[in-house]
Amino acid sequence: MKSVIFSFATHNHQPLGNFGHVFGEAYAGSYFPFFKVAAKYPTFRFATHFSGILLEWIEAHHPEHIALLRNMIQPGQLEMISGGYYEPILSVIPPHDQQAQIAMLSEKIRELFSVDPRGMWLAERVWEQPLASVLQDAGMRYVLLDDTHFIAAGLREEDLSGYYLTEDAGKTLAIFPISKALRYAIPFEPVDETIRVLRDAASERGDNIVTFADDGEKFGVWPGTFIPVYQDGWLEEFFQKLAENAEWITMLPCGEVLNRVAPRGRIYLPTASYAEMMQWSLPSPEAIQSYETLLLALDTIKNESSVFGSGVSVRDFVHGGYWRNFFLKYPEANQLHKHALRTSARIQKLSDAGKDMADAWKELLRSQCNDPYWHGVFGGIYLSNLRHANYSALVKADALLDEAEGLTGIRMETADMDCDGADEVILESQIFSLFIKPSLGGMIAEIDFKPRAFNSTNILSRRKEAYHAKIAGAILGLDISGATSIHEGVKAKESGLEKLLVYDTYRHGCLIEHFLALDDAPDWQKGFEEVGNFVTSAFEWGWNDKEGCLRQSCIGSVLGKPLRMKKELRLSEADGDLEVTYSLSNESGEPLRFRLASEWAFHLLAPDAPDRYYESNGQKLAWPAMNSTGSLMNASNIRLMDEYLKLAIGIELNDADEIVRYPLETVSMSEGGFERMFQGSVVMPIWNVELLPGAEWNTTLTVKFEVIP
Repeated sequence: MKSVIFSFATHNHQPLGNFGHVFGEAYAGSYFPFFKVAAKYPTFRFATHFSGILLEWIEAHHPEHIALLRNMIQPGQLEMISGGYYEPILSVIPPHDQQAQIAMLSEKIRELFSVDPRGMWLAERVWEQPLASVLQDAGMRYVLLDDTHFIAAGLREEDLSGYYLTEDAGKTLAIFPISKALRYAIPFEPVDETIRVLRDAASERGDNIVTFADDGEKFGVWPGTFIPVYQDGWLEEFFQKLAENAEWITMLPCGEVLNRVAPRGRIYLPTASYAEMMQWSLPSPEAIQSYETLLLALDTIKNESSVFGSGVSVRDFVHGGYWRNFFLKYPEANQLHKHALRTSARIQKLSDAGKDMADAWKELLRSQCNDPYWHGVFGGIYLSNLRHANYSALVKADALLDEAEGLTGIRMETADMDCDGADEVILESQIFSLFIKPSLGGMIAEIDFKPRAFNSTNILSRRKEAYHAKIAGAILGLDISGATSIHEGVKAKESGLEKLLVYDTYRHGCLIEHFLALDDAPDWQKGFEEVGNFVTSAFEWGWNDKEGCLRQSCIGSVLGKPLRMKKELRLSEADGDLEVTYSLSNESGEPLRFRLASEWAFHLLAPDAPDRYYESNGQKLAWPAMNSTGSLMNASNIRLMDEYLKLAIGIELNDADEIVRYPLETVSMSEGGFERMFQGSVVMPIWNVELLPGAEWNTTLTVKFEVIP
């Protein structure tokens, strides 16, 4: 009788910073019921991976689930798979961090389950060939990757009924191809479709292997899956039919396969991720749309064998993009990543000097959780709570490093931290970390307030996404229960989202200067017309260490006439004050009349929570929410209050004509459909300025960060 080996695995993860109720809902809707049903079928032998983040939560909130897993591991029903503890994209973090992430999760598995994991789950299946030696050095013997990785390397589908060896620097690693057919069939198609795939792979020798590995959340948490998987009995039927066909379907986790079946050979895989991720990582909406058009065209090619040769599909060699291009696509992701690299280097330097940096290192590893670094169907970088969690860990690590380094006063350094070819100015004190870009309008790209481990500029600018073209056709409350994967179904969480599509022409931040015509009365949320060119101009700069003052200067143009801007930024060593002095001088022979707006973009995370609000002169504004739009005329101050984080950010001035505020809101796609996302609050003091030829105009404002009771 022909037989086959079926190697089944699930991957279970919740990102750092996800809300507690999301953890709870995922546990109740997927993790608990799946393993409860699986435990009833001891012949269903499989493997599973839990990220360290999720294991910690389960251990704290459902220790009985740890016991359930332990009872399945002991008789050999369940194999535990390791990975990066905080689910990083392993290839983009430094070598010592790579080893630490894997070692930390492997040790957690040993602590909880008394077993040594040999398999590796690679976050988002992002593969680069040097990982072969990285994983072997970490004690891993195998990794699970998509079959599209193998097909892109030139293998045929019939070559994928097994596993292969790969190597880097002479260090070998087994790699298992995950069946795309089963990834799309389970649990969306009838169980018999899985049985058919397995029967087609069966052989007389019985050593063919079909590997399935995918998100555990698809069993109940993904939209439209809970009812068919549990209430309608799909999962019970799945386990029952595998048991009924046990004479020809052998269930073996990958770790045991290694002991029974020889590899098919050696292979080197191209840099890749799963197919959808490769498409999402293309650097522009136009590239994504062109790629989709190309795929559709390739799907329509007839008689490929006569054109390309028997058994060859040209579509197999069309790979899409490269995961690292998310750092190009989203400067905010690049900022987070490069800041983490800088922190890692600081930790390594102190560790090499013999200092115990274990606490700082753990915070750094937390900041490497992959979810806020990218975006596709899932919220990813668009979810500010995930960005906040990573940044909070990173700022905590920096504060511990300041203490270990004996930081006093204000330290200035320059480095091309974000790798754009121009140096940033980095100012560090016990209160602040400021990352300033003289090459980009002299803006402040990041303000970290260390007493609250808070990146106050955790914002995301509004950019065009390829899927925005589908928003007008999205159906409110669409039933997507019949979708065959999470990538299908176009649903909107509210009507009129297409009206919110606004695309910024620059990167939002702080200390950004806009020049507007005197008679301009813009709709601030929809953008405004610049009559100056300072937003993206390069500034000359100098640092006065004695005064704690950064001076920047640029000659640009306003209304087509030359204007010199000087801006000085002073940091207080004793408190959370940032003092800014502007000086404008008319370098033309004609009078200049314009409005100067100084942009300060902050994010207190909640758009309309009662404990986050605006106030002026100690009184809440009439519309105080962080997502409010409005204007204060001739006001001397405005404060953003956060009673949850016990933090206030105030702007004080004495001569502004107006203070404008408005929210940054994006429209993004999540597994639940299109939705409005709050990305920050922009506050802009505005001055009406008249300058005669050769005249100079000056003003000062102070941004105050305070810990409140």
